[in-house]
Amino acid sequence: MDKLRCFIEVVERKSFTEAGFALGVSQAAVSQQIRSLEADLGTELFIRHNRTFSLTEAGSYFYTHLRPLR
Repeated sequence: MDKLRCFIEVVERKSFTEAGFALGVSQAAVSQQIRSLEADLGTELFIRHNRTFSLTEAGSYFYTHLRPLR
């Protein structure tokens, strides 16, 4: 599974679980890919709140510039 595709799915579906369904993997696998992407980039992309999340400034910037490439 591609980390960037995973990130886009999470943002667009507004759900780690729904992104997992779309990608055919578990929510845990999606979370792992996102954490790996954050480690690669050296910054957090999401602010996690219990069962919801919002994009950090870096996450929003990354998504804005990544979206046209898909």
